[in-house]
Amino acid sequence: MKIALVENFGADFVGARLRFALYLRNKGVSVTAIIPNDGHKDIIEEKGIEVIEVGANIRGNGLANKIEYARKLKNMLIQQNFDIVHFYRLQPNLIGTLVSGLNTKSKIVNHITGLGVAFTERTLKNLVYQFLIKSLYRTNKFLFNPFTVFQNKEDIKELGYKSRTICIEGSAANQDLFYKGFSKEHKDEIEILKEELKINKNEKVFIFVSRLLKEKGVLELIEGTIEINKQLNTPVNLLVIGWSDVENPSAIKSSFLESYTKQYPFVKYLGKRSDVNKLLALSDVSILPTYYREGTPRFLLESMAMGKPIITTDMPGCNHLVPNDENGILIPPRDSKAITNAMLKILNEDLKTLGEKSNALYHEKFSEEKVYSAIYNLYVSILE
Repeated sequence: MKIALVENFGADFVGARLRFALYLRNKGVSVTAIIPNDGHKDIIEEKGIEVIEVGANIRGNGLANKIEYARKLKNMLIQQNFDIVHFYRLQPNLIGTLVSGLNTKSKIVNHITGLGVAFTERTLKNLVYQFLIKSLYRTNKFLFNPFTVFQNKEDIKELGYKSRTICIEGSAANQDLFYKGFSKEHKDEIEILKEELKINKNEKVFIFVSRLLKEKGVLELIEGTIEINKQLNTPVNLLVIGWSDVENPSAIKSSFLESYTKQYPFVKYLGKRSDVNKLLALSDVSILPTYYREGTPRFLLESMAMGKPIITTDMPGCNHLVPNDENGILIPPRDSKAITNAMLKILNEDLKTLGEKSNALYHEKFSEEKVYSAIYNLYVSILE
């Protein structure tokens, strides 16, 4: 079995696909990472996975970079003769399916990891984008009939797919880094980190990890945290971890967040971090008040793998992670008051019990073994 995994970010391959690639390799699969030339090739090759770089950023404005990407992708796919080409995300799905469908005999898998910003609001501009995206997906479906992996059932309904479709919820967490016993094993390091962040022993900590887009709800979250700190005598801390996606028109600049949060010492904007597992370990509750059309957010899965309660919105991609408020609280999107109320409510609940339920749910439905074996079994069924 010869498989290509195609991502539009090298960083996303490292964060979300590399462990899966290693799982496939251990199954005897020949697996190749196809990524942009964005500085992540060496990290992937060090793990023993072959890498082919195809072009640079295909997410920028204009057609020139996308046409060049399609040309290079075409030549590479013809040369390599893969059994299956597995495309992740919008641009690889749409461009890659067309290129592979017209020029190779490879089986095609599209992986829809959420429908994104365009499906967040029903503005005229977004309705036009929604129409274009749906039309392109449906055209590719009609012409090439790829197998399609969705991360939540509501996205299947949105695109109206009927055949060759499977729902595999999320991409799992890296269970070597995110696991329930991490806090005890790294207790001393976590205490030092708490001191560095100036968090006192009796203070509760909420954590947000995401790209810095307005649709992720970070501004509403900061407003909600400011309000809760007006109501409580003991400060409630908020850790904001994330990077600004400059290619996205909804990006929030890091400089803005830095200046905005300086006046509120309980809001700690930390930028992009490589120690998210330690930051999660010292936190009490994970919170993602997104109104972005998520697939299944990896941050929330990492939180569940570490046994953390979660607060998130009743949105596609998120609401299936908090069934009946068993392991946290679902809130309406775009509502800073609802965020404040949920924070107050969860602080009065048994956080340990909620966290245990989070962890149990993760292992029942969203673990690496569940997700990776489901995709591998899909490959086997495609090639039978």
